[in-house]
Amino acid sequence: MNNRRNVICGIMIVVLLLSTASHASDVISAKAMKIRFGYCPYGMMETPVAKEKAFYKKYLPNVEIEWHFGLYSLYLINDWLAGKIEVAYLGDMPSIVLQNRARNTKWVGVAVYPHGQVAGVMVPHNSPVKDIKELDGKNVATGIASSHHRIMDVIGAKEGVKFKIVNRTPERQMKDIQTGKADAACFWPPYLELAKHNKIGRVLLNDTVRYEPEVNAIWPVVVSEKFAKEHPDIVKGIVKADIDLHKFMRENPDEASQIVYKSYEEKIPLPVVRASLASYRYSDTLDKEHIETMQRGIDFLKSQGIIKTGFNAADWADPSFTK
Repeated sequence: MNNRRNVICGIMIVVLLLSTASHASDVISAKAMKIRFGYCPYGMMETPVAKEKAFYKKYLPNVEIEWHFGLYSLYLINDWLAGKIEVAYLGDMPSIVLQNRARNTKWVGVAVYPHGQVAGVMVPHNSPVKDIKELDGKNVATGIASSHHRIMDVIGAKEGVKFKIVNRTPERQMKDIQTGKADAACFWPPYLELAKHNKIGRVLLNDTVRYEPEVNAIWPVVVSEKFAKEHPDIVKGIVKADIDLHKFMRENPDEASQIVYKSYEEKIPLPVVRASLASYRYSDTLDKEHIETMQRGIDFLKSQGIIKTGFNAADWADPSFTK
């Protein structure tokens, strides 16, 4: 009996040692530091999962992340310029505006790779519009200089029409559709699925898949160029943790949805959260395809006069951290 107990104890010790050794082999840096990481709750919807699961601890056991909340990306841009954050999840357009102004960031990873599923167009219930072409010259509410502004520009070019873009927050977009003050609105998650769920209007385009790949976008991981030069191992760990997050989101959609739902204090219905997250696409690499997609965003903002000079996305990107 004692021999059997000894054998079992020995096996348990070996398993524990192997597990510890495996975990230790994942460590990229043992540096101790605090990192200020910016995010927008209704853009990067998977961030609550990253916060709860702390995937970075596997690679950076002595790092602490201080999650820096910004309701909209504009707040994060201002905080970055004020030196309050050195890493951020940002939408494509805000990150481009930030880099064009500050010239001190590096694009090191693809947090989300949105395709046509993240955009939809709604019209008021009593609207006579049956086809997207009928919105030629009409008011379409969305955020000026947002990825969805660019999406509407792509749709207009492909359909041979021109929309009059009216700058609105998502909350105001929904109100304008309900009251008929806008002819149409282009929404993104979670507002797209929330608008459908609440039946505030009639869906004209359930998604924009048929306009891919031009409507695709990049929501990048950006870091301070100075920070990346001084702590490349830390950046590597952050990017690897983000790739682990992608894996979790793909393999555990129900658990991920519950985490996000609770982080929103259950104010957004769970079916809306689940459907919104299901519309996301991820990429674990940063390659030519992503650089070309980001360049379309840069060129669009320059064409709209939002940025004056523009820049080369390939010079901004550093794919080495994803390898």
